[in-house]
Amino acid sequence: MTVVKDQTDRAQALEAVRSAMVELFGAERRLRARDQAHGGLTNAQLRALLILDQHDEVTAGELAKSADLNPASVTAMLDQLESRGIIERQRAHDDRRVCMVSLTPAGREVVKERRAAWHAMWEQRLGQFSDHELMAALSVLRTMTKVIDEL
Repeated sequence: MTVVKDQTDRAQALEAVRSAMVELFGAERRLRARDQAHGGLTNAQLRALLILDQHDEVTAGELAKSADLNPASVTAMLDQLESRGIIERQRAHDDRRVCMVSLTPAGREVVKERRAAWHAMWEQRLGQFSDHELMAALSVLRTMTKVIDEL
């Protein structure tokens, strides 16, 4: 009887995780659909800025791929960010056909401010969980990502 109950509890737990994953995907789709401006920036722009913050410079194509953006829309997005002094574009020295994109000091400050706001929000929402619980959640999320990538 205990084995059956344990199997039922595990099946219910796995189903609850799967259901929560579907809910998370729904929330992410709603976020992308809103594409609300955060401090005057869209979610797509913020994703691009976070990628740029990790590198000195990247090509527009690499930026589109890394930030999961449509390459056709990246040029218009970069035009907007450049006009606001957040990014700068320069031709590559070794191949003038390649456009290199980097953050300006003002752009780095924008990323720093957004990151501080996110850290505060995550701490507020997840602060009650122990380090062990957070690491378990991280492991589950990364495993779920692998499962989805394998589908």
